[in-house]
Amino acid sequence: MSGFKVSSTKRDAILEIQREAALGNFDILLVFMFDRLGRRDDETPFVVEWFIRNNIAVWSVNEGEQRLDSHVDKLLNYIRYWQASGESIKTSIRVKAGRDKIVKEGYYAGGWAPLGYRLEKCGRINANKGKEALDFVVDDEAAETVRTIFNLYVNEGYGGTRLLRYLHEQGVVKTNGKPLSQCNIYTLLSNTLYIGYITYGDIKTFVPRLKIMDDDLFNRAQELRKMRRRENNGIRRIPRTTKAKSLLSGNIFCGHCGGRMWFSNGNASYKKVNGEVTHYNAPAYCCYYGINRGGITCQQKYTTKRVDKVIRSVLQRVFEQIRDTPPAVCLESQHEKHLEVISNHIKTITRSISKLNKELSGYQSEVIKVIQGESAFTADVLNQLIHKTEDKLSKQTAELERLKSELAESDSLCEKTKEEYMRIRSWAEIFDESSIETQKMVTAHLINEVRLRRGYVMEIDFNISVKEFVEGLSFSEENLSVSVAD
Repeated sequence: MSGFKVSSTKRDAILEIQREAALGNFDILLVFMFDRLGRRDDETPFVVEWFIRNNIAVWSVNEGEQRLDSHVDKLLNYIRYWQASGESIKTSIRVKAGRDKIVKEGYYAGGWAPLGYRLEKCGRINANKGKEALDFVVDDEAAETVRTIFNLYVNEGYGGTRLLRYLHEQGVVKTNGKPLSQCNIYTLLSNTLYIGYITYGDIKTFVPRLKIMDDDLFNRAQELRKMRRRENNGIRRIPRTTKAKSLLSGNIFCGHCGGRMWFSNGNASYKKVNGEVTHYNAPAYCCYYGINRGGITCQQKYTTKRVDKVIRSVLQRVFEQIRDTPPAVCLESQHEKHLEVISNHIKTITRSISKLNKELSGYQSEVIKVIQGESAFTADVLNQLIHKTEDKLSKQTAELERLKSELAESDSLCEKTKEEYMRIRSWAEIFDESSIETQKMVTAHLINEVRLRRGYVMEIDFNISVKEFVEGLSFSEENLSVSVAD
């Protein structure tokens, strides 16, 4: 255990030796060198002093006995560990610089190989040690498992616990043979090595031969991880789990109180004419305020089957429109519309900046008149007007630069739009035949929020990217924020 990074209060060996010393079970503490006790200049000298004050002689094989008989002895004791601390810092710098160099060259820099890879000697010689070094090699079978994990997480909505159970059932273990933990799952989902990047601190190097994961799938996994964090509960629009047999989860809200609704797989019953009571399954979306707090305006429950039927119908209309429109037409329309919006914003802000410059010039010309006592403004009022105008001008100028930069990157944005469109188009082809888990995740991606009100009146808001596609296809605004009474 590091004597530089770890405090002596957390090093079991030091604590055990101190206990034995306090009990008087030994008289001499012998170490190979004094820096074996620690390398912290703010702590280790006092550890040594503690032993000596407790009548333990502290000896080093190489440096002799450490005594504290005089003020000079105390100074030497401190200087020794000040030097040791400095050496540790220098060593750390050298090791980091060496690893930075290795990573920049795209080679393995230490640690365990993550699932999907193995370590092998590939002929590269370590320049410092003169030995054949290890490097990452793709393990095809394990790489397929990794792709399955990402697919289950992104497209099927599996959480960490469910993924861990699945991997245990499949007999998947870490490269060192030990069983996976839930922490390993989340580390795996964020490992950039799967998209070909070896990282160490701030250093990141792309190595094409190590890429086993599609960038889009990996990036969507990162978005899901961010959205599923508990601190994002207020803005979460995706299901934390897809086990429930409902199409909506996380993005369905009560149209009266605004609270998030939950899915209940409850039971109901009715009595037949002959008096026999029949029980049946009655899944529903429930309003917490309506049920538990006596919300007068809120409807307590909405039948899941009835709500999901409307949602499926709306999604089918979107999918049908996308399938029937050639990709080139849709993307060209989308790109042109985006460029037009940016250009209009640039023109508006340019006019605003010109107007603010004229105002500022007018105020500045008043300064002389204020000095001469001929201005209608007081010095304080004029000063405030100048600062206020300069502040507005600064903000407008910054926004203009941002828009110009976005316009310059329009080709890159067009490519991202194309990827998004092709993803939605692929979903349109498979949606009906997919599992409920996949349908649930697709719905969460397409629909930002559904608001339910009494009488099964619902408003559906699509996510921005989907809404833009639909508008680009001349889909009426009525379809984007729909009021549907079943």
